[in-house]
Amino acid sequence: MKISYQKRGDVTYAKLPGQSYRVDGKVRKKNVVYLGRVIDKKNNVFYNKERGIFTYDPDTDTYGKADERYVSELKTDGRKRQRVCLDFGDSYFIDALIRSMHYDTVLDQMNYRNKDTLYAMVQYYLITNSSNAHAETWLSGNYASLLYPNANLTSQRISDFLESVGRDDNMMKYFKAHIGWLMEYVSKDPAVIVDSTGLPNNIHFPLTEISSHNGKVSREVRMETAIQRDSGYPLMFKANAGNIVDQSIVTRTVNTLLSFDVHTDFLLLDAGFYNNENIDQLYFANIDFLTRFPAKYSLYNEIVKKHGSSLKVKKNLVEYCGRYVYLERFEVKIGEHKDQPAYLYLGYDIERAGEESHKLLKKAAKDKKSVSAVHKELTETGYFVLISSLPFESEEILPAYYVRQTVEQYFDISKGSSKLTPLRVHSEDALNGHLILSQIAATINVYIQKITNQIYDNREEMLMAMRNQKCMVFNDRITTSAPQAKANEFYNVFSIKCPLYIERKGGKLTPQYTLPKINPDEV
Repeated sequence: MKISYQKRGDVTYAKLPGQSYRVDGKVRKKNVVYLGRVIDKKNNVFYNKERGIFTYDPDTDTYGKADERYVSELKTDGRKRQRVCLDFGDSYFIDALIRSMHYDTVLDQMNYRNKDTLYAMVQYYLITNSSNAHAETWLSGNYASLLYPNANLTSQRISDFLESVGRDDNMMKYFKAHIGWLMEYVSKDPAVIVDSTGLPNNIHFPLTEISSHNGKVSREVRMETAIQRDSGYPLMFKANAGNIVDQSIVTRTVNTLLSFDVHTDFLLLDAGFYNNENIDQLYFANIDFLTRFPAKYSLYNEIVKKHGSSLKVKKNLVEYCGRYVYLERFEVKIGEHKDQPAYLYLGYDIERAGEESHKLLKKAAKDKKSVSAVHKELTETGYFVLISSLPFESEEILPAYYVRQTVEQYFDISKGSSKLTPLRVHSEDALNGHLILSQIAATINVYIQKITNQIYDNREEMLMAMRNQKCMVFNDRITTSAPQAKANEFYNVFSIKCPLYIERKGGKLTPQYTLPKINPDEV
């Protein structure tokens, strides 16, 4: 099928002319297909609103995906008014921050050819909480449009972008680059926290399944995440079907980290990851661990029954973060054959016992339980059991275990300010691409949080103060407005200098911090 071209001004459009036929002596056309704007005539690359950027093969009458380097418009659309006043401070700050923390080394290694689109999407995930459908509108009013002039944030192109970034081979390149950055610039700590979180959704693909987690039933994807214990930064993630149980992923996570040269020597886990097979494998691999011990195991009930009444004595009372807990350590044998030596810590949380007793008594009255049944349940409240391959002292075990809160804080950052949820994708590759963008944003947000907690703990207000700094766009320069006092505070704490203006020459942006020197002969 032959393609027909028509030029309007400086823009060339293409169509499939279809077939001609006569009706009442008049020539009509049928099966005309408008391909849209010509991006690359030689390689049959086109753009229209319905498909975004795409390829068309007239010999086979098939459509395909265009190469990542193409943008939606070769020249500025004359129908659009060019913006001369743009939001400036937020995108300038984030771009400078990415480079100062050396995270650009990670982004530049990612296998996506249009780096402007990649950087712009990272900014969008960091700066806004809006859906990707609004990304093009955001870009048009932000300095990021000048920072990344070839960025293409049309809805169709973002979908293609997420699917490309989320392919298995590209994910591996990202994890390798990210973990390499973490080891070089943050910490080489081999101790790892593993946890998972639910991503509820109604997407029709294999990863969305019915999940029952901690008594809560939902349709979701489970995202497993490995966090570096001492730094709190993420190492990697894995999206699993909602019906996959946590116990099945521990050894696979450790093995995957080993493939990225992370030699895990200590694992911090929640009770949902514990089973005898995992414990035996950790002992075999010489990996130490600390985890909450599930109440379903007979050892739990035996310890509580045997030592619960004698636990509450003065020598066993310890204080942690304002809470008082009775704790006692016992040497036990665990594993499939009960031949692995471990240290079990029986605890009684006084405050938690009061809270649980209050709830229990309210429910007992409502359900009209017998006195003996209520008494039995009351005697079981407040107890918990931790188990480890290492002999922590009683006053050390709670601080060591509650480092696990680091991963909960990371999930809060991911879901709260890094666009992890809600999910708005329709394929597994696009989901993985979305999760990569969210991890990148969360990594930078963790970095911001670690610095700003020293001065001010409100990331949203920080970015709003930055966004209030505007810029005016001229042909040869971009002039910046004076930053507010709060914006200056953040520029200073991150050692980022705000430019007086930005010089524009040959498509290159060069920040300038002093007035230009005027040659008297040119005045």
